[in-house]
Amino acid sequence: MIEGLKVTIVGTELKELCTKRAEHHRQRAKVYAGQKASMEENEIGEMTYSNGDPKRVLKDKQTQHESEAGELDFIAAHLVPDEQYLLDSSALVKLGIASSRY
Repeated sequence: MIEGLKVTIVGTELKELCTKRAEHHRQRAKVYAGQKASMEENEIGEMTYSNGDPKRVLKDKQTQHESEAGELDFIAAHLVPDEQYLLDSSALVKLGIASSRY
């Protein structure tokens, strides 16, 4: 008996989803890197009204997306093609199939 909402998916399809989502994260990281470079080029510094460093925030977002891409690439490389995988809602969010509710 399966408890809760679960989805069964074959390894080849899961690998494709992981690869696609990893590429999404690589593209997002590239966007954040470009925004940070633009701020540096235009010598934009800390924002006194927000009490933060927007370049650091952009770098953090870039790093977060690069990390997600690396994790998904690793998962994709270690899946058993003909095996069945049981995914829960958190796995569906990680793969970009569902949105996080929080």
